[in-house]
Amino acid sequence: MNSHSQRKHDHVSICLQHDIEHKASSGFDAYSFTHHALPELNFEEIDLSVQLFGRIFSLPLFISGMTGGYRDAIDINGALAEVCCELSIPLVLGSQRSMLHDDHSASTFTIARERGSNICISANIGATEIAQSIHHDGIIRIIDTINADWITIHANPLQELFQPEGNTDFRGVLKGIEDCRKRIQIPMIVKEVGSGISLDIAKRLHDIGIDGIDVAGKGGTSWSAVEMKRNEKEHSDYFKEWGMETSDCLLSLREFCENKHLTLLSSGGIRNAHDIAMSVAMGAKSVGMARPILIAYHEGGIRQVKMLIEQFMKDVQRIMFLTGNKNCNDLSQAQFKMNQRN
Repeated sequence: MNSHSQRKHDHVSICLQHDIEHKASSGFDAYSFTHHALPELNFEEIDLSVQLFGRIFSLPLFISGMTGGYRDAIDINGALAEVCCELSIPLVLGSQRSMLHDDHSASTFTIARERGSNICISANIGATEIAQSIHHDGIIRIIDTINADWITIHANPLQELFQPEGNTDFRGVLKGIEDCRKRIQIPMIVKEVGSGISLDIAKRLHDIGIDGIDVAGKGGTSWSAVEMKRNEKEHSDYFKEWGMETSDCLLSLREFCENKHLTLLSSGGIRNAHDIAMSVAMGAKSVGMARPILIAYHEGGIRQVKMLIEQFMKDVQRIMFLTGNKNCNDLSQAQFKMNQRN
């Protein structure tokens, strides 16, 4: 197993452990929905479908990027693609950095298209890769190889700081994204990986032509904590908790994204139906999950993943009924309040 494959194997193994999440939540538990005693709805007619970049999906949920580039990732990505096909939701692949340098890793990603020919798949590349123009031809080749429907650029400066092999040269990222955006015909999304995206960064991304922002705030997996487990020379409780809560990011970006027609997505510590529904109420067009799905797959394969998602979405439907919202567009206008703090 080469160094990249070993790193990806380590990431999945560590993410299954119990002590790599932020101590603080993603912030959604600080808010409550206003109960609607007379919903004037038929529960069975509540519509969970959403539209993203011109396509209709059955649920306001997507599977966030997890893995690729090592042997076992073939099984994981193939299984996730089957789930996405059955439930009609998008799949974001794990980082495809390895495909820029190693053709042998391609099968761990192309399996998703093989097992889900009609699903919506997002390619995934790092900010430090797109910053280098020499990689742009390779990024386009990755998009073509998996027949991607959109591409996600992940920004992970905190993770890179603590990763033993990390690249901490983030110079030229905005220019690289802008130049690559001009060459790519599919939608382009920028996401964080657990530290959040601020309004100032959102404005800069809009100015260079980005189509969507996945705030990916803190509250779930702490990637600095993951890397500290791989890098015994580094340890810092302070940086394990670094970042902005997902809920705060959504609330600060919502108005700007709506005014600029920028697709706002939510991920980072999404752990239950309340988090999903509140994300939509705070302006997210769809909501991403990763670690809970990875754990479900590890415990019970495709069946367990499907059961988890279906249970979450049944509870989202119940929340919509109890708040008087017949579809996700209505839910985006739902009333909620901050809980009183003792």
